[in-house]
Amino acid sequence: MADENNEEIEQEEAAIEEEKTYNLHDWGDVVALFRDELNDEQIKSHVAKHIESLISDSKMDKYRVVFLFDDWHSISPYHSNQIYKAVSDLNKKSDILLVLQSGGGKIEPAYLVSKSCKRLCKSKFVVAIPRRAKSAATLLSLGASELHMGLLSELGPIDPQFGGFPASGLANAMEKIAEMSSKFPKASDMFAKYLTDNLDIKDLGYFERINESAVQYAERLLRGKKLPDSWDEERLAHHLTNHYKDHGFVIDSDEASTLLGKSVIKENTPEYEFGNRIYEFLDFLDFAYGALRNKRIRYVGSVVNGLDSFEEPKK
Repeated sequence: MADENNEEIEQEEAAIEEEKTYNLHDWGDVVALFRDELNDEQIKSHVAKHIESLISDSKMDKYRVVFLFDDWHSISPYHSNQIYKAVSDLNKKSDILLVLQSGGGKIEPAYLVSKSCKRLCKSKFVVAIPRRAKSAATLLSLGASELHMGLLSELGPIDPQFGGFPASGLANAMEKIAEMSSKFPKASDMFAKYLTDNLDIKDLGYFERINESAVQYAERLLRGKKLPDSWDEERLAHHLTNHYKDHGFVIDSDEASTLLGKSVIKENTPEYEFGNRIYEFLDFLDFAYGALRNKRIRYVGSVVNGLDSFEEPKK
């Protein structure tokens, strides 16, 4: 009899645990998700319900809302596959809102995300940028009908990088060495030996073609946009790829407006405010995962399946 009573008590406790709700507007309740020893799937379910409530409260349910929120990984086919799965059933039945937070990555999957969202949305593919959409994430953004930005939002140059160095940098380095050889002719043999020992001429052509590919992808995504009078798609694509001297250069909402126009750049809108709420929530969730489980998170794809936790990268 005692065993039966104990079993009933355990079942009741399990039922209470399953029914427990959390107010994830309260950071204390976010921490409670971990203190109550919920597993990752249970946390994922509570987070999805909270984000669904944010979508509804912010009146963003007029969109199919998807996410590319990842501060830990470069944009890759994983991201394009997740987002495609989240929108592939649309067939122009709804507009798409992408909340974008990324430092960049590969240009090919970024291009495919943008092209897919443009093709599948009803009439508008819009992007909310609560903080940063740099490099390949900027390229992705060029396909959107509207970019919703605020004071802390930033785009950046789309020049491809290799090991932290720009693809165009090799040609620039060669030009600098040639200039120095001309200025110091007695050292020209030394410069020639340095180039022979350190440069594979095939790399120069490859890097230049990669840079040109970024321009071509940008031109395609800009095609059909009504740009300010001082720009056309070709000039703007070259500007975004080759003009800026630092890959981390901040293109804020003011500069973005001069490049893309106020019909594309929308400032401090409900879409931006929604994106900012998502950013603040997921940023704290990432902090909590890091502090309490030595994990990090990304949110890529749909509301229901977007959350992914992973071991904290080694420093």
